[in-house]
Amino acid sequence: MMSAWRPFTFNEKLALGLFVLFCPVYLIATAWIRPGSVVTGHEFGLFVAWRLGWILLGFLAWCVALATVFLTPAGHPSRTRMQAGRILPLASLGAAVMLSSPAVDAITRQQRRAFAAQNAQALGGPPPTAVIYRKGIPDGGVAIVRSPGRDPTGLSQRLMLDLTGERIKSCELISDTDWSCYFD
Repeated sequence: MMSAWRPFTFNEKLALGLFVLFCPVYLIATAWIRPGSVVTGHEFGLFVAWRLGWILLGFLAWCVALATVFLTPAGHPSRTRMQAGRILPLASLGAAVMLSSPAVDAITRQQRRAFAAQNAQALGGPPPTAVIYRKGIPDGGVAIVRSPGRDPTGLSQRLMLDLTGERIKSCELISDTDWSCYFD
């Protein structure tokens, strides 16, 4: 098995490793391991650790990939392959991020739709209504707002305060009637 990897340069192996880590591994981890949507108490610590861990890992990966551009790789018989190998880890990491970002957005949107469906009773009644999806510490967060045909960012300040307890900054439509809104 090890002999199969010998023809590849270090940078080519690094590029493959970065792509696998930040595309399929990150997507699998996001879909199955990421802490739940409503983060309180103990889960908040897990959520922060999850976020900080991936941020740190991403920062280190970008630093290593960027370093390969400037550091001279070990000699290789093919000069073209050696030069291409210098940017390959950075290009691979960029491709992984570009491929995984829309998928993570879709997973997040689906989780928020599922949360809205679970809280259909709380979102019942005359619109607009809201349920807190994630509350930040000390303030801010995400709320699911049921407001058919009307962007909740255009609501009056008083109504925003009634719905979330704070001002709604931005919203994204997640279904025909529901919005995912960030508040501060």
